[in-house]
Amino acid sequence: MSSLNKNVYLMLLVLLLTWLPGSLCSGELEISSSPSPVGSGARAAGMAEAFVAVADDATAASWNPAGLVQLERPEISIVGSYSYLMEWFDADYHEEFETRNHTDKLDLNYLSFAYPVPFSVYGHNVCLSLNYQKKYDFNRSFHFDLDQATVNNSGLVQNDFQHYDFAQRGGLSAITPAIALELSRRLSIGASFNIWHPTFFSENSWEQVTKTRSLRLLGSSVYLGRMRYEEHYESFTGQNVTLGLLWNPVERWSVGMRFDTAFTGKTDYSSSTISGTFSVLSGKFVFNNTKKQEQRLVHVPDSLAFGIAWRPNDRLTLSMDVTRTDWNDFHVKTEGGKRLSLVDSSNLDNPWTRPKFRPTYTARLGAEYVFVPQEPEEKLDHLWSLRTGFFWDEEPASGKTSGFRLPGQNGSGKPDTFYGCAFGVGLLLKQHINIDAACQVRYGPDVNRDFIRGIDGFKEDVVQMRFLLSTVIYF
Repeated sequence: MSSLNKNVYLMLLVLLLTWLPGSLCSGELEISSSPSPVGSGARAAGMAEAFVAVADDATAASWNPAGLVQLERPEISIVGSYSYLMEWFDADYHEEFETRNHTDKLDLNYLSFAYPVPFSVYGHNVCLSLNYQKKYDFNRSFHFDLDQATVNNSGLVQNDFQHYDFAQRGGLSAITPAIALELSRRLSIGASFNIWHPTFFSENSWEQVTKTRSLRLLGSSVYLGRMRYEEHYESFTGQNVTLGLLWNPVERWSVGMRFDTAFTGKTDYSSSTISGTFSVLSGKFVFNNTKKQEQRLVHVPDSLAFGIAWRPNDRLTLSMDVTRTDWNDFHVKTEGGKRLSLVDSSNLDNPWTRPKFRPTYTARLGAEYVFVPQEPEEKLDHLWSLRTGFFWDEEPASGKTSGFRLPGQNGSGKPDTFYGCAFGVGLLLKQHINIDAACQVRYGPDVNRDFIRGIDGFKEDVVQMRFLLSTVIYF
């Protein structure tokens, strides 16, 4: 074989070894918790986040800003969260692929100051608040091995042994001033203005790193390969509005609505690929290094939520929420104008391959019981409350099958289904300090079949756990 042919052959080998089924998950944006833009706070989390029609504490700006008018005193609220994600990978015909992966993160979930204006504005009660809220967590990591054997056109047996590592880090947060106005005794409206910008608490950035090690046996030849692919989205900025309405049609019943407007944010994008292949027999090494930088636009879809709450007495609250989000509009736009889905990285401008993602829905049921004393005039140094709830949750998916697909097999766009439960406890001390704690468990069986494409029969089971602790100080 001539020297030129050897170099061409080695360059082709670089492409073969650095193409990995798992790398095609890059370009997606993996959200580590429920992707529905639910609000913050341990109290709401303990009620399975069925809080749109309740929204009567300082976290109301993130749930339903109209609920802020229910506050009677200024409040400061701070919420911390710990999240733990476990994933079990499986694939048909690949026992070596079966792995268990986990990711965890400790973070500031919410920080706010709410101030009921002490005088009426044209005869209406008004409440103002300033909030920091962590909206999306992108931390995720996993690894797996993949062994494949094929026969090439020359009749030689080709064995590939590959190991992959994937890590995603980052998140999105917003600074949110909010205002609520009481139109009448039974009706109030509100608005939260979400300013997505890097802050002291969050860089509003995310990155993905995919690494692979490869060993290829081709006849009597042995080749070693390594690859590192990185994508960075930095300094995400944008603005949108959360609109809220709270209506009490009759005593002890309330109806709430929240609408999060869609918006497009700007971000600085960069990527790099470093790969190398070494032929053990010939001693030749081929190295490749490519980089790219540009500004990209990220479009985040709108979301609509309805809630209803019933308070049969002063102790018990029952609530229900339903949320709809249209992920068909969740994409990134390159400087060249190409629109890439952040759900499955498909080209949305290509009718042969683009899926039409169905909207996702969530349904949440929550309850809170406050141990109010029998005697109303009794003065308490502490007051306990218990909360619980259940939810049915969906995540966007293409509905495509794993493995090889022909053009035009765009997928059904059917979402993945998750189930969850929640439990929480609250303690009010001397009418001035409230401490809330909550735990949530979210389970997705046999989901994300389109996540790592190119592997027949890929699927996974997911368990997500969240622990939240919040403190509210009343003045």
